[in-house]
Amino acid sequence: MKLTLKLALAVLPGALVVVAAAAFLELRRDRAEFEADQRSDDRATAGAFADSMGKMWEAVGEKPVRRAMDRLHGFEARYRVSWVDLREASADLPPAERGAVARGEEVIWRDERSDPPGWLHAVSPVRADGQVVGAVDVSEPPPDLRAHVRRTIRATVMTTLALAATMMLMTLLVGAWVVGGPISVLIAQARRVAAGDLGARSLPRQRDELGELTRELNGMLDQLEAAAVEVRASTRERFDALEQLRHAERLTTVGRIASSVAHELGTPLNVMAGRARLIVEDEREAPTHAKIIIDQAERMTKIIRQLLDYARRRPPQKEEHDLSRLAADVLPLLATLASKKNIQFKFRSEVATAPVTADATQVQQALTNLIVNAIQASADGAAVDVTLRDGGARQPTHGHVGEKPRAAAGTFELTVRDHGPGMPPEVLSRVFEPFFTTKPVGESTGLGLSVTHDIVDEHGGWIEADSEPGRGSRFSMFLPRRAT
Repeated sequence: MKLTLKLALAVLPGALVVVAAAAFLELRRDRAEFEADQRSDDRATAGAFADSMGKMWEAVGEKPVRRAMDRLHGFEARYRVSWVDLREASADLPPAERGAVARGEEVIWRDERSDPPGWLHAVSPVRADGQVVGAVDVSEPPPDLRAHVRRTIRATVMTTLALAATMMLMTLLVGAWVVGGPISVLIAQARRVAAGDLGARSLPRQRDELGELTRELNGMLDQLEAAAVEVRASTRERFDALEQLRHAERLTTVGRIASSVAHELGTPLNVMAGRARLIVEDEREAPTHAKIIIDQAERMTKIIRQLLDYARRRPPQKEEHDLSRLAADVLPLLATLASKKNIQFKFRSEVATAPVTADATQVQQALTNLIVNAIQASADGAAVDVTLRDGGARQPTHGHVGEKPRAAAGTFELTVRDHGPGMPPEVLSRVFEPFFTTKPVGESTGLGLSVTHDIVDEHGGWIEADSEPGRGSRFSMFLPRRAT
């Protein structure tokens, strides 16, 4: 309706200008016609009087004509009729007009010296016996055009108001039907599309530009809907491929851990075998030996279960977890791998609890990748520090890796630090690139840090890396707090 009103207001001034111009031209035409009619009437009247007086002059002489003209001059009427004696000098008739009348010509002139100015005089010569013996002057006061103008203006204003009201009403009615209705349908369709309903369609009932716009919008939505189906399918394929990639990286890590676990399981198996032999030799100590066998079996079962849980593939599932607990569960799984290089884990949590909404397996995989990299970068007998702290109000940076962050929302910071040789800037800038690795062929897939980066990003967090040659490396995962 707003657009319709704007159209009506846009058309109205043009119509008013046309009406005003027409009224002005009509007023000028009326004035010209009125003056032409006045001149014609006065000329005809003067001619009629002149003919009559000429015949009377021929019939009865001059004196009766003079008496008749005197009586006519005294009448209060629209016209003033008077006798002009051409033999006498008169100030009422200018010399030029007097000479023309004396030659037998009719003249019409306006007297601007009269009261009021502008009297119109029609002077017609009177002929008797073939000579001009005088003239008849028919004069008329100037017309009062102001009343006529006021009537014309009043009629024009009333006509304009009626025309404006009619135009506004018709424009609003036609606009609401032709423009307002279709646009309201398009607005409703656009709102449904904005809400995510790509199946919203409008029926194009018109054969104008709005109908064409409706058909084009429907065609665009058809293309968007088809593209959305393709995007959803492509996204599903990408997620499946990404999950397969992560699972492959997880299995690579499991392979490294399994080689150490196989050696680690040898000790409890030897203990169990020895205790079993002691039971056979001395039945009196059987309960003690059996308890030791059970403890060792439970130890092996726990190690194998952790390994299987880590290696098992399952769909992502975000739930409420304590980040401190997730980190603590990862360390025993990697203890055997660390023991090969006599590396010690130093886990420190500076918060009592760290509530997050996350997929436990994915977060543990990300942390495992960081710790495995730290173990591989550390020298024998070194330490790997794992620290959980309140990340405070921070946000990711968009510059180079390791740039100091700026203030933002609340997070938890989980840091893995090694004391290895560190990395130069050109290596640090590429550590999150897929398949990038500095290790020899066959020792790394180059996907660990890339997968870790994707996992943290999908959880609404970010990861930072800081390293210098000779000073080790630090990787920090920032995960958002769970809303409480």
